[in-house]
Amino acid sequence: MNPVTLRSSRNRPQQSIRSALLVLLVIFFSVASLCFSRDAVKNFTYVFQTSGINIYGYYGTDGASKVSTVTGRGTSMTMKSDDDDDGGDTNLDDMYNDAPSGIKGAEHEEDDDGGDEVRGDVKYSDAAAVNDINNDDDVDNDDYRGDMGYTTEDGRKRMNVLILYPDDWRHNSIGKENPIIQTPFLDSLADDGIRFRQNAVTTSICWQSRATLFSGQWASRHQSYKLKCPHFARGQGWNQTWPKLLQDDGYFVGHVGKWQFYSDNNGRFSWSNYHEGNHFYPMFGRGEVAADDVAKEDAIKFLDERPKDKPFAMTVAFYPPKPVGDSPEPGGQWRPKNETRALYENITIPEPYNMTHAFSLLPKFLQYDRSASVQRKRLRYRSPLHYQEAMKNIYALITQVDQACKDIVDEVKKKGLYNNTMIIFSTDNGMFHGSHGLAGKWYPYQESIRVPLIIHDPRMPADKVGSIDDNFTLNVDLAETILGAAGLKPHERMQGRDISDLYLPNKSEDDEKTALEETPWRDEFFYEFTFGDETYIPSSNALVRKKWKFIDWYGHNHEQLFDLEEDPLEFTDVKDRAENAEILSEMRSKLAMYKEQLTEPRQLNCESGDYSANPVVIPDDGAYLPE
Repeated sequence: MNPVTLRSSRNRPQQSIRSALLVLLVIFFSVASLCFSRDAVKNFTYVFQTSGINIYGYYGTDGASKVSTVTGRGTSMTMKSDDDDDGGDTNLDDMYNDAPSGIKGAEHEEDDDGGDEVRGDVKYSDAAAVNDINNDDDVDNDDYRGDMGYTTEDGRKRMNVLILYPDDWRHNSIGKENPIIQTPFLDSLADDGIRFRQNAVTTSICWQSRATLFSGQWASRHQSYKLKCPHFARGQGWNQTWPKLLQDDGYFVGHVGKWQFYSDNNGRFSWSNYHEGNHFYPMFGRGEVAADDVAKEDAIKFLDERPKDKPFAMTVAFYPPKPVGDSPEPGGQWRPKNETRALYENITIPEPYNMTHAFSLLPKFLQYDRSASVQRKRLRYRSPLHYQEAMKNIYALITQVDQACKDIVDEVKKKGLYNNTMIIFSTDNGMFHGSHGLAGKWYPYQESIRVPLIIHDPRMPADKVGSIDDNFTLNVDLAETILGAAGLKPHERMQGRDISDLYLPNKSEDDEKTALEETPWRDEFFYEFTFGDETYIPSSNALVRKKWKFIDWYGHNHEQLFDLEEDPLEFTDVKDRAENAEILSEMRSKLAMYKEQLTEPRQLNCESGDYSANPVVIPDDGAYLPE
């Protein structure tokens, strides 16, 4: 079993002297270990000090003495060990003997009162030291879900937050939903957390969805409709986002990977490295390195360089499995590693259904040759070979991102941070992948708007771990969920809800009811998409429920109504059936209400002088296919 290292973030001008003192301490306790009567020593206190030297301490052994509860506040934490599997007293013997030279610490106190617990009171000079307690691969994550946070003076507990956020990844592109796809890590993360099966985005396009992630606002409010004009990230808009609110609260906030907005990001994050647009990048001395590996390495570098006395929040925005370029070759827009691609070589990916027939059922304006979805389908899935090569490459890239996520989380575990870190895995939008005879996203059909969401939360009750929740969670909820992990209230401009209400009691001392009992979770949601070119990508609004979906293609004066229980593939528009007249009228009125409530009266523009920062000037090369 490897020792735990607690490190101070402070300078060590007398390192050599203190190291010598450490050696003397180790020798002392090694000799002392030969003198102690193990039968007499039942209580054991060790104090880790991080004032300038590294102190090592054992706190359990594999299969014997394991930490079961962790309590404490401020700069003190108490750990209690489980009883032995054989029914005996807490096994200090195992803890003691497994240390090669005895349990090492700055202070070792013997207690002869015959108690039957092992306690370790950890005093630390920087708040991060307590998080390093779990710095041992041999300790099972299920042994405890500790109160190991960065606690403020007023008792507010703050967790770290890690957001794993790849691109263009629809809801069923994980092994839990599709056994062909190999995502062992995400499957295990779901087993150790909770998976939200009906999670969706409020706008299905990369940059607007990402603006919603950071702002907690519908696009109608953040109005970041243009790639080169991210209103949410400029001037006062940025002050309303969770990264800024966490920084103001003392968090070290990082961003890795895709940003997309072409904005001036100097000082926006505490730590950042942006890269996007490719599946491989040339690296000096290394040749080409896969994009998921570049993101992983940056994420680990962030974890290494973060201040140890601050909680952190980091977004790892993977570019894969997003396509690159417009190659007409089979699978040519996706480039996985050869070894990952080989995992899918000898299988056949099922096509969703008869794509030609499904396409014929669409409204005529969605079948225009000039539309983005039709153009992309023609490039990507024009033949069975094209479809097979594209999907195998996509699945291989997904498997690569899964491995990168595992490596990052493994690093979190190695640093002893897992049990004080909320981990969120989700994506910016779904993808059609040939469904409805289309490619791309944008439209309010299920394949486009539903995306995976997995949350690992150390506060989660045991009966919720590994569960599936089918409530409507949305990307607009993530900002408030992240702030909730820090014990912060959401900004008044945010429009979502803390998802932890679905798995935690979340009630104040004065409340008898939980937050969910006070305010039931939503049973419907508003979807919006505005682009500005009704031939290329038609605009839409939708009201989505478990049974019904109403779509208003307002640029074409066309409506659709689907019964999702009877028609989950959304093939049959039932708006003209007499028996649906009442539900059609009710949902039409409700949609109009949402649109009025959520739409801001202002119309921002990048030239208004309304902002403290100007966007980076990018030459406009004319028409482009928005991703």
